[in-house]
Amino acid sequence: MLNKLKGNHEHLTPSSRRFIGLTCRASATSAQKPAWTGDSIPSKVANWAINTPWIFGAMKVLAKDQMKSTAVKKGVDWDGHVAKLQAVVKELEMIKLELENTEIAYPEYYLKPFHAYDEGNLGWLAAFEVDMATMAVGLRCFGKMDPTISPTSAFERLAGGATNTLKAYYQQHNLQPPENIVDVGCSTGMSTRWLAGQFPEASITGVDLSPYFLAVAEWEQRQRRVPNIKYMHALAEQSGLPSASVDALLYQYIIHECPQKAIRDFVKESGRVLKPGGTLTFVDNNPRSKTIQSLPPAIAILMKSTEPWSDEYFSCDVEACMREGGFKEVVTVEIDHRHRAVMGIKA
Repeated sequence: MLNKLKGNHEHLTPSSRRFIGLTCRASATSAQKPAWTGDSIPSKVANWAINTPWIFGAMKVLAKDQMKSTAVKKGVDWDGHVAKLQAVVKELEMIKLELENTEIAYPEYYLKPFHAYDEGNLGWLAAFEVDMATMAVGLRCFGKMDPTISPTSAFERLAGGATNTLKAYYQQHNLQPPENIVDVGCSTGMSTRWLAGQFPEASITGVDLSPYFLAVAEWEQRQRRVPNIKYMHALAEQSGLPSASVDALLYQYIIHECPQKAIRDFVKESGRVLKPGGTLTFVDNNPRSKTIQSLPPAIAILMKSTEPWSDEYFSCDVEACMREGGFKEVVTVEIDHRHRAVMGIKA
């Protein structure tokens, strides 16, 4: 059965094959976090700019324009994608009503402006643009080393780095393939559909706190009819999933948007939901990435302007949170020059 996990490992780094701890290598530094986070002077200057309304307003526009420009230059039809979804907004509103759990109390951290949207993830424009922004993230990550890479290939390389690393972890620890996987913070379903393709014999549940994002995910699901996917509207820290019912939980590019208390709560809820021997994986920005630590000041400030919890994320010891939460075999693996996976097994 373990052969089913092998897949395509062309994107695995040497560390993800050997599962050594994250060390200072070509794309990682000995510094624990970027200088533009925490209590450093560059960080304080950046935070002052972000907390100055007229400066912050300009920064949000610049940050979004930069992201969109990266995508459009490589052929991403950003405006066309938005227009396609705007044309079916009435249908999306009906799906939102079907999926939305109106009893959810949104935590304060989730109500802050995110990614240049004043309403954060709780609005249609963010839901219509997030897939294109995800393409831009992949292009930013791999575009310089491969100028000919397509937006689709960049996303596949980004997503494949995470799933190949997880498959290697399963092989390393002689774990049986997961029969059910929860994609926490699934957004509009790009990551969920990728997981469904990588683990075709598993049932995949996409969980997100934005009913707008989930409406787009479900609309796409009804067009594509992927057989092993379903979506639910829930808090990551209070999912409502049955205890000891899940084989694998993945949080992909979520926790950099959260304060440390929320991250600890995610670990606690994961420990409740996972079966003994189940896996927890956090995929996100690598605080020790040489690329991230070397960002030009202007770019770093723009990045922080759209991510209100950057300082807390970059100073969070995710491995320690997982060990304290009862996870064993906890390891950090560098999956590309910007990102890492932190993985562990429920004891």
